[in-house]
Amino acid sequence: WSWTSALGRLPLAPTRQVAIVASPTACGGMEEPTASSLRGVAALQFLPRCATLVQYGGGDDMRQGEALLSLPLAASALPPALKASAMVGAVAHAVDAALAVAPSAAAAGQFAAEHLPATWQRDDCSWDVALAVVTEPGLGSGWANLYWHGWLFSDPIARDAAGLYAAQRFPLCGPWEPIGGLGVFGVTAGDVRAAGAGGLRAADQHIHKVDAYAGGDREGTLKLYMEQGFDRNSAEVAVLSAELDCDQYHVGSDSARVALQPAVPGGAAAWVACVDLGPADVEASDRAAPRAQLTLLVALSGADDAARWFRRWAPAAGDEAPAATARAELAASLGDAGLSDAIVDRVRSALLAT
Repeated sequence: WSWTSALGRLPLAPTRQVAIVASPTACGGMEEPTASSLRGVAALQFLPRCATLVQYGGGDDMRQGEALLSLPLAASALPPALKASAMVGAVAHAVDAALAVAPSAAAAGQFAAEHLPATWQRDDCSWDVALAVVTEPGLGSGWANLYWHGWLFSDPIARDAAGLYAAQRFPLCGPWEPIGGLGVFGVTAGDVRAAGAGGLRAADQHIHKVDAYAGGDREGTLKLYMEQGFDRNSAEVAVLSAELDCDQYHVGSDSARVALQPAVPGGAAAWVACVDLGPADVEASDRAAPRAQLTLLVALSGADDAARWFRRWAPAAGDEAPAATARAELAASLGDAGLSDAIVDRVRSALLAT
């Protein structure tokens, strides 16, 4: 599936201290986040407002992992190596390293040079932090794509869903500190499908609206159906069904791949990072401030008892409970979830950070 060809068919720096800026939906700020602040975006196939796992094979071949939990964390939940300080911020330094790579003959180098801006303002970057628990999207396949579409595109859709036909970003993505079977994809350094390995790599994350008329108009689409043997009434029903989906977006692509083989029982986990620097073809003075989203991602087999435990778990006060209350409740009961001891320790530490 080609993003460019699809659009054709459719109608269409010096080291400085980095501040961790709180987000209203993830780290606190103007509003206290709730347990449901990162809930899946309906128009984006209910992808949550943080990292999740899918398996995208092109066209209609997409499998989503089941999002069992998406919960805002405090900024202090980040492990020391990832915190955005001037000298030890692995994510911030990985952005610097990605921008410093000169264009090369390798496909990954050419891709980055084409889609990344030349510089970024480290001290202006905001940092969102979350916990996500998701099932593997393709049982036993050995890989998955990291998707941040809910985080990247939920605000533009909320502002102008009627006018937003398509959008695309090339954020820098990669996993850190893996536990179990979640880690680096493949062995070929030039594979543009892979997320970064101990660093960050640009990934194509895009959306485009479901088009009921496939690039034409309503009457033309009805005629196409009738040419295929539908009578007028049946064609009307088929077109109406497609029109009812027109507030939805297709999502892509096959990028930000990670290796995925969660242990059964016990699961797999890693911190995964996404840094959105904005479009490369926009002048720096007009570009929005950079932003980063870091998710402590726990991946489970859908048949694991741990997945069943998370399907049942909910805050005592419901989805609108304050996120801090939900975190404390989850931390207290996490030992019963069936996760490996290493994952329990990491998740509990993140939940209890204040």
